[in-house]
Amino acid sequence: MPPPIGPRLHGAIDYGFIILQALAPSLFKLHGPAKTLCYVFACNQALLNSLTDQPYALKKVVPFRVHGQLERPMLPALLVAPYITGALKQRNARRFFVGFFALALTNYLLTDYKAQERQSGFSQKEK
Repeated sequence: MPPPIGPRLHGAIDYGFIILQALAPSLFKLHGPAKTLCYVFACNQALLNSLTDQPYALKKVVPFRVHGQLERPMLPALLVAPYITGALKQRNARRFFVGFFALALTNYLLTDYKAQERQSGFSQKEK
């Protein structure tokens, strides 16, 4: 049984993540490196999501499977970068980055990155 999250839902969740990351400095009163990292992560995710082959993309350049492959190294970066920069010294930043990592990991693990390949395979077999 494939994971339950397909390209449409994953794309919507990613855009929600972008908004959350962009608003996190204000919502959680983050400053310094924590604030900067939130904006960097938001921009990185926005660029990837807007170019990924999913229903909400601006331009469908990156295959959805590759999107997943690119997200894989970003997951540990959500904790490693704040640690290296000292952003985790702020209690609110620790809460945000650890919580956000948990959400992003859950989204990653529950996403079917091969959904489009399976669908196109079914379409070709039906012909």
